[in-house]
Amino acid sequence: MKKRTKIVLCIALALCFISMIGSSVVQNNGFKTDVSVFTGSLTEVADMIRANNEEYGKDIQITFTESKTAQFSFMTLIPKNASVDNPVPAVVCIHGGSNTKEMQLNQYVELTRRGFVVVAMDMAGHGYSDQAVDSLTHGSLGSEAAVEYVMSLGCVDETQVGITGHSTGGNSSATAVTLLNTEGSTQRIAAYVPQCGTMGASQLDPAVLEGVITTIGVSYYDEFDTVYFDSPNILSNDVGKQFIRYVYPEFDEDAVTEGQWYTPEGTVDAPEPGQAIDEETAICLYNPKITHPMFHFTKVGTEIVVNGFYAAFGTPSGAEYISADKQVWPVMVAFQTLGLIGFFMLIFPLVDILINTRVFAGIKRKTVEISASNTLKDPREWILTLVTVAALAVISFFTFDKYFPIGTSLVNATSFPARGTVGNGIGVWTIVCGFVLLAAIVITYFMRRLLYAKSGKAVANPFETGKLDSVSQFFLTMLFAFTVVVIMFIPVYIARYLFHVDFRICSFVVMAPEFEKLLIVFISYLPMWLLFYVPNAIFNANSRYSDAPGWLTATICAVANSIALIVYIIVQYHHLYTYDALWSPDGGMAAIAAFAVAPCLIFAAYSARYIYNKTGNAWAAGGVNALVMCIITIIPNGITTDLLLPW
Repeated sequence: MKKRTKIVLCIALALCFISMIGSSVVQNNGFKTDVSVFTGSLTEVADMIRANNEEYGKDIQITFTESKTAQFSFMTLIPKNASVDNPVPAVVCIHGGSNTKEMQLNQYVELTRRGFVVVAMDMAGHGYSDQAVDSLTHGSLGSEAAVEYVMSLGCVDETQVGITGHSTGGNSSATAVTLLNTEGSTQRIAAYVPQCGTMGASQLDPAVLEGVITTIGVSYYDEFDTVYFDSPNILSNDVGKQFIRYVYPEFDEDAVTEGQWYTPEGTVDAPEPGQAIDEETAICLYNPKITHPMFHFTKVGTEIVVNGFYAAFGTPSGAEYISADKQVWPVMVAFQTLGLIGFFMLIFPLVDILINTRVFAGIKRKTVEISASNTLKDPREWILTLVTVAALAVISFFTFDKYFPIGTSLVNATSFPARGTVGNGIGVWTIVCGFVLLAAIVITYFMRRLLYAKSGKAVANPFETGKLDSVSQFFLTMLFAFTVVVIMFIPVYIARYLFHVDFRICSFVVMAPEFEKLLIVFISYLPMWLLFYVPNAIFNANSRYSDAPGWLTATICAVANSIALIVYIIVQYHHLYTYDALWSPDGGMAAIAAFAVAPCLIFAAYSARYIYNKTGNAWAAGGVNALVMCIITIIPNGITTDLLLPW
């Protein structure tokens, strides 16, 4: 290894390990919280409940259906103040759709450091939980089992168990309340705090909220609820009023007072900070001026959840009151960001190392040289470059808006079982963009021939950069790409199994895939990503000029890759914040996903150029990028089948 390669490798690995260690320390509150992760069958969960019942003298009934094959995963966080001698309130935290339990890190970090026991679960078909868990827990996506498990713990007061969920997790929590808060039930949920889980909350039977302290959060600028529930006017419209009438049927005011507590008899004063409200049944509604994902990525959203459980249970015994606005979870996000940087940095030294091994020396090809006449000083060249980038941006913008929302409807759900619209939406869009790129390469080639016809300048075949010497070189190139990516994910697996963390910024996630799910990724989805990233690498390799530094031309490619999504984000959110509605009403999830996809496209331009310069092989550059981006897109968003080979 060259000295530079060693330095970059050491920095990348150091960032990964600093990330996982730092994230773990924040997560366990400086070693004051015991953190464990369970991944096993529902039968094993039931066995643990029965064992806890026997050991702690409890009688928690198992209402979910047991299964020895359906896998359920959850994290249990027990603070030091909780014990068998001092049982405390507990909360089940449920993430949003197309994500994992770690999405709720802001909630479980802040709740456990305030003395609450927390179980954060992977919903069915998400993270490490199987899709079958949903039907086995009566359509609750697993929350029914999580609540009954946490009630059985010896350190938990089973009469003081709450539940909170974001988006789809809010729907899951509403289902758990409906299932467990039935007439005569002895294991009722005592506190309910949906975070933008407006759909589930709007469908509740008021009877299930008797004896429940409920805090409902509806984001003012919610990408979905602006369409479904007119969220900017939730305090004055019928939906908001109906929430209050669940508890206070006589409510007849023109508008709900934000943060006001309502009981069956009317309004009451808010409890003192850290104290429980002196009521058996109460409800309040918040309408913070944040977006849908900001409920789990802002101090405002976190504060609403924390105060909701303080109002329900007060400060847990043995714990000190901590004001809800004093939050440390952003420190964990900072550490996880370092992990993301380190993960992507690993590409560069790994390519350097592997390309100089005897095994992979055969993938090297001679880099196509840049002609001295290929210069940006020629107005024909830079005008053509500008027009090409502009055309790609416009087409990418409108195809993203058109195909992302309907991506799932355009593919066979059995063969392409990615959950929700994210995986299939991005997959279909990458196919479209791949064909657009191929067309752009061909069109610009013939335009160059026309522009330079009189000058006699030779125009190189643009696909020369993608030429391979043999079929065996193609397979060796793909093996090289797989090897790079496999080694990149080693720190991710260490983070999962030793430290119970992943690398993420909000919904931009790198997590350790389960091996059986990788088969689905590689067979069903990898061809989609290859169809985009290989032409993208060829386009990148051809975007070099004799009078321009490599970093500049790579930046031009990065702009061409990402400008459409950047503009899409700007347009959507400018319209949302200006007119209280998205520019494209069906593009709520598209706008959220764009925050994660755009950085990948920017990075891909630089990594593709680097790999091509090292190997002269555009397939190697495209293969590495396709593998990385495909895995980090499909795996965190979940897969809706438990069959190993659904196709």
